[in-house]
Amino acid sequence: MRILRRYNDRWSIAAIPALLRRLGLMLPLGRALSTGPQMRNPSLPLVPYGLLLLMSVGVIIVVFIIGVSESRDRMVAQSKIQLRQKTALLEAYVSKILEANDMVLQGIASEVEPIPDTGIEPTEQVTGLLRTQKKYLKHSAYIAIVGRDGKLVSTSENFRDRSLDVSDRDYFRHHRDHPSNVTFVGEQLIGRVYDKPSLTMSKALLGTGGEFGGLILITMPVEYFTRLFDGAANPSDAAQFLRQDGQVVVNVPLSEGGATVPDWFQQAIAENPIAGELRHAPFSDGVVRLIAYRKVEAFPFYVTYGIDEKALLAGWRQSVRVYGTVLAIALGAFLITAWLARRRSIALMASNESLREVSERLLVSQDEERRSIARDLHDSTGQHLIGAAMELANVKSLLPDSDGDTSRALARTAQLISQSNEELRTLSYLLHPPMLDESGLPNALELLVAGFEERSGLEIELRVDPALATKRPPADVELTVFRIVQEALTNIYRHAHAAKATIRLVRQGSEPDTILSLTVKDDGVGIERRRRQHVGVGLSGMDARLRPLDGSIHISTGRMGTTISVRVRG
Repeated sequence: MRILRRYNDRWSIAAIPALLRRLGLMLPLGRALSTGPQMRNPSLPLVPYGLLLLMSVGVIIVVFIIGVSESRDRMVAQSKIQLRQKTALLEAYVSKILEANDMVLQGIASEVEPIPDTGIEPTEQVTGLLRTQKKYLKHSAYIAIVGRDGKLVSTSENFRDRSLDVSDRDYFRHHRDHPSNVTFVGEQLIGRVYDKPSLTMSKALLGTGGEFGGLILITMPVEYFTRLFDGAANPSDAAQFLRQDGQVVVNVPLSEGGATVPDWFQQAIAENPIAGELRHAPFSDGVVRLIAYRKVEAFPFYVTYGIDEKALLAGWRQSVRVYGTVLAIALGAFLITAWLARRRSIALMASNESLREVSERLLVSQDEERRSIARDLHDSTGQHLIGAAMELANVKSLLPDSDGDTSRALARTAQLISQSNEELRTLSYLLHPPMLDESGLPNALELLVAGFEERSGLEIELRVDPALATKRPPADVELTVFRIVQEALTNIYRHAHAAKATIRLVRQGSEPDTILSLTVKDDGVGIERRRRQHVGVGLSGMDARLRPLDGSIHISTGRMGTTISVRVRG
């Protein structure tokens, strides 16, 4: 046995890896083992467990809300694309109608211009021209030519009432006051020939000197545009055909024309005069819609299309309700299960705590019982054996020297009594070493190691901090450390098949936060290779002894043996 506590020797280089492993800078040689339900790896406290549970539920709900919001945004984005497509389609239809009318106007003007000073005459050639061009315009009511005085000259419908005067119409005044080749689109009016709401496209007829000589006009029934927009719009949707000044020409599915100018229209076209989309825009029927608008090429018209957001999101809301209900049921079941598990955990923790308290009390009671038995063996039974040996000596002195057989029998009896006394002293020491109470932990460990080496044949190296000889730890700490060393040596002898063991005990830190650090290491086969299903009762007992002292134990094992590290205040 090498006892080095008496010397301030420096720790060898071999101790550096153990220090690095303790600091977490190196992996242990083997896998750490747990000696029981609380091997310094306590279960999650109930309050943080509850907070973690609530946070998990909150995260699930937040993820669900984010997913729902993203699905809503995707649906709105897809609806915007559909809106742009429908608006572009309507704009293309309207643009083709207006372009066709404009081409007809230009064709007729090229045939009848220039207008002579006497004005245009209602010839059969002109009437035939109008009638022929009308066949290509199925969306128009009639084509007419008006003289410079505003009187009707000729129509495609053989209407001969030359008393009809249109000089009060906006398109006539425009061409008379601004004669040019530009096509003019008038306001929506009740036609005097067609007698229904109509739009009028007109073109001035110029004389030889470029003066105003009359005009050509094409009437377009509003009902045609109404049928066009009504066929393109879904029942819950709305579409409008508007003039650039905001006057509503067609309002589907509401009444034809007459609707109020949308509040958003003028501001929207001021910001983007070509096309755009708006959300939460009130329509003429008071319904909030998602709306797209688009200008009709070079003509002073706009096409708008609106989707009822409530109807658009009806399916989405139904899905949210279904999935929300499923999620609520799942979360409810999860919370109920977690609550039941928590109750079971509380009961289990209370049971484990009770078992730990019983175990700790049992250890304390066991130590007290051992101390009592050791005292009784030493003070009572030991004294009786000593008295018996003295009486045998007296008997031997009274016998004559010639009685050899009796003397030899008495000598053998005395030897047995002496051997029993030695075994009794050893048993008394193992039950409770008196040296621990009298001289302290270092001397008790020296005596324990010396006796264990003698009985087991192991080579044991003991290093004890010299400071422990001058400043003793509390009595319960000393007894705990002694019992842990005693149990560790017993395990090494029984199970490790080791040839050498090392025990180091050092005090770290300064008052009042000093820490006793104990390390017991062997070069045996390791716990993992013993093919044991569970860690032994002795290791659990170590943890049970340390728990009341707020100590900790760590066990690492591998091919190079087993290391037990203990830290406890002292």
